[in-house]
Amino acid sequence: MPATVRVVKIVEIPFNKFIGVEKLILLRKAIMRIQSFLKQMTLVALALFFAISCSRSTPNVNSSPEASTSSSFRVAMLTTGAKDNQSWDQACFEGLNLIKNKFNAEVDITDSIDGENSEATIRKYAQSGYNLVIAASGAYSTTAEKVAKEFPRTKFALITTHPGNNRNLGAVAFRSGEVGYLTGALAAMKTKSNKVGYIVGEPYPVYKEEEALFRRGVKATNPSVQASTAFLNSWVDTEKATKIATDMVASGVDVLTFNAGEAGLAALKAVSQKPGVLVIGRTKDQYEVAPGKVLTSVLQDIPNLVLNVAVLTQQGRWEGKLYKFGLKEKIYDFAPFRGSLTSQEEDTFKIIREAVTTGKIDVSP
Repeated sequence: MPATVRVVKIVEIPFNKFIGVEKLILLRKAIMRIQSFLKQMTLVALALFFAISCSRSTPNVNSSPEASTSSSFRVAMLTTGAKDNQSWDQACFEGLNLIKNKFNAEVDITDSIDGENSEATIRKYAQSGYNLVIAASGAYSTTAEKVAKEFPRTKFALITTHPGNNRNLGAVAFRSGEVGYLTGALAAMKTKSNKVGYIVGEPYPVYKEEEALFRRGVKATNPSVQASTAFLNSWVDTEKATKIATDMVASGVDVLTFNAGEAGLAALKAVSQKPGVLVIGRTKDQYEVAPGKVLTSVLQDIPNLVLNVAVLTQQGRWEGKLYKFGLKEKIYDFAPFRGSLTSQEEDTFKIIREAVTTGKIDVSP
């Protein structure tokens, strides 16, 4: 008997017949809400990403961070002389206090320590977690370089001309050629004997540059004037400074410029007692040291020079380089002449100063 084949017709039943039209509409609305929610979450995530990215942008170099409420910023300093010596070291200490007040920083200082014995102190500060260690003298260059390699996360600063290591050791310094040239010009304007002198402490590169520009300023102003210069190899050897200055005066020098810290101050006092001798002071207005004998003083705003180290560090701009400041930034200035120059001489000096400040006179080394 032949097999019977049964044909079964498959009928497709629409999904909406199975769950109902109303339920299908609700399901589609739910799916659309989910899709809209996911889009919103994506936009929020993107906005958050861009906000975080923007917050990591480089800060404005001209901004000036103010003090925080915590003392998380720790800054230490070393000086070769006493912190109350009324000269370079005291001015650097005043800069440390500016940092303390501006940033509510925890600060510490070790003063009267020479370069040869400074390594242990610099390392101690780095090991103790200080964020910034300021070595306020060129005498610390070698030891600062050594310790900076050992502590790459600590910032180190020298207050002198130094190229830095392009990482964590940098320096701030004056554009010292500017005042070297100007004091040379001033000395050449005021000398009657056609002999002038310049005495400096240590022969650091920054002061070799200043000495060379002093000579250039003298010759540019009066080619017939002879310039004598001397490096003491010390900031505190008052006896040596006084002897050299006295010997210069005995040779006919009648205008002397000093940049020798405590030693220079002692020598200035000694030679200003000599008749016919005029002097140019340094760092602070030294007119009261020898009234009527001090032509002017080179005013160095050392405290604000030091403060700039902390500002650059807090801005994230401390890049292990040399940062220089001078007349343009008002880090340098000159004390009042108080009648020591004639009106014509003062006008001439202003013209020369303006030309140096604007770069019309080249004061590069």
